[in-house]
Amino acid sequence: MRRNRTDSAPSKAVRFLTVLAVLMTIVMLIVLGRMTSELHRVFARDPYTSIDYNLQQGNYDDMVSEYYRRAFDVAPFSSIHEEEYRIAQYADAAFQHQFFQTIGDAEMTARYDGQMAQARQESGSLSTVTEDIDRLLESIPLFP
Repeated sequence: MRRNRTDSAPSKAVRFLTVLAVLMTIVMLIVLGRMTSELHRVFARDPYTSIDYNLQQGNYDDMVSEYYRRAFDVAPFSSIHEEEYRIAQYADAAFQHQFFQTIGDAEMTARYDGQMAQARQESGSLSTVTEDIDRLLESIPLFP
């Protein structure tokens, strides 16, 4: 009786090529996963970039609105961006202080004065920006 070729065991070359194909598929999936994660990392926008950009441009009003938009999303603060948030807090307190000082509300003026002092103290290396905010507010006249 003749042996059928389909009944015989696969040759060593076929087994080697099958194992090689499986290994190459696994390696390809790993490389594809790493490429995808790298592309995501490169094109993912850091949620703090808008606050940092507004700080660099001196757009303190936009910085405050971004702070309010993100204040509850990013608590507790990230250590590398905490100073930017403290500057945004200072700018907000300074704007509020200016407003209440203009309308003559001494109680609220004192409250925001304390918030300004605390935010200035916690702003770390960016405390020089608080002086810029103060100069900006000094140029706005107070109306009695």
